[in-house]
Amino acid sequence: MTDNTPSGIVLVDKPEGMTSFSVTSRIRKIFGVKKAGHAGTLDPFATGLLAVAVGRGTRVLRYMENDEKIYRAVMVLGKVTSTGDIEGEVIGGRIPDETEKQAILANDASKIRESIKKMIGEITQVPSVYSAVKINGRPAYDYARKGQSVEIPSRKVTIFSIDVGEIWEDQELIHVRMDVHCSKGTYIRTLCEDIGQDLGTGAYCESLRRLSSGPFSVEKALSLEEIERRYSSGDSAFVVEEAEAMGALPKIEVTEKEAIDLRNGKKLDFSVFKDRMDAIGAKPEDRVLALHEGRPCAVIYPEESQEGLLIREERVFA
Repeated sequence: MTDNTPSGIVLVDKPEGMTSFSVTSRIRKIFGVKKAGHAGTLDPFATGLLAVAVGRGTRVLRYMENDEKIYRAVMVLGKVTSTGDIEGEVIGGRIPDETEKQAILANDASKIRESIKKMIGEITQVPSVYSAVKINGRPAYDYARKGQSVEIPSRKVTIFSIDVGEIWEDQELIHVRMDVHCSKGTYIRTLCEDIGQDLGTGAYCESLRRLSSGPFSVEKALSLEEIERRYSSGDSAFVVEEAEAMGALPKIEVTEKEAIDLRNGKKLDFSVFKDRMDAIGAKPEDRVLALHEGRPCAVIYPEESQEGLLIREERVFA
């Protein structure tokens, strides 16, 4: 990789049908780099924001792992599919008759809204066997498509909010559009199935689009074709700087001398930083982004040593 090759984060609007891995491979070829990686896997049927780090930008991927996400999903009540989405075979569910349907949709679809409300907070999920959750380093859907059975452990996730949008009936089935703000590791297909089970009808996810991840929005994302067109014409202004990817980290401002010392790996006494750490409510286990004049110089944390409590650098930025 040459010095003038951009490093940072490329915001891709992932198309339906592509794996996150294949999107990352395409970005690697477009930029002509060996190092590239993505943050927050999207299942093949999903679309929307996929943040791909290139070059030195891959250093910040670990700080994006815990980013919260917002998804827009369309849930269909009345059917259960083998994959939890529109691509699978119908394997269950129950289409409500007209009387039941009227009861479900009565009072502004209060039964649906109540069921959805139950999912807000910390919940336990078992991801679909057709999800991208990694089992022994491979996506679960790899095993499922080859007819291999694997055990997928349950996980605790947090649903911060669910905003219910349009609710409509189409071909005897009730459709619900909802925006889900959730923690990392949340599977929206599983969420739809759980809501359908609570309603007694079953449900699957008809469409899924990631609207945001951490500080990034799909509104700033580009298609692969547009990225290739711009980059091949010499335009790399769309590449986001690494610092923006660490928006979730607590931040402190440091002096020029401190920035130089941090970049040089010099041992610094924690007491000099304590007031600034306390002011932002940083906990001892937190990683903090040290900025000088708004530019990142290091990710730091306090560590006990024989010389007392010192500041350590986990990552240093030029």
